[in-house]
Amino acid sequence: MTKTYTTTPSITTTPSYGNYNNDDILFERKIENITEGLTLEYFKYLYNKVSKGNALAIVNYITSMKTEINLSDHYKRDIIKLFSIFSIFFNNQRSFKDFTREDILSFLDKFRKAESLDPLHKWIGTYNKYRMHLSRFFKWLYYPDIEPDTPLL
Repeated sequence: MTKTYTTTPSITTTPSYGNYNNDDILFERKIENITEGLTLEYFKYLYNKVSKGNALAIVNYITSMKTEINLSDHYKRDIIKLFSIFSIFFNNQRSFKDFTREDILSFLDKFRKAESLDPLHKWIGTYNKYRMHLSRFFKWLYYPDIEPDTPLL
């Protein structure tokens, strides 16, 4: 069982504190909102390890998803970790909007394993899960105004 810690860092909102401006504080609060209930590790992924532009895209995606469905903490962890690893895989050099299909496939190919290493093909579950998350994210990123299908009542 994983312990859950508060994700609130020690930055105050007083204007006299360090080199932080209102944008940094707003950015930090957005990350706090989506990582609420998760371990501090996920806050650090977005705040320290991923470029600010890509971190904002992840935050906006999760915020958008939260308005449509009730996201579980496990789902949020998966999304944050996957897209952080995805951004880091390309050395945080590009915005998510600049990635091509070939880039996504090269990232997914790192999860493939040879028959001798994985005779039961367990890698396929991870590969398909990541492919599904990436597909949903990039559809949202490129077509943000398309409403999701609503189920018939």
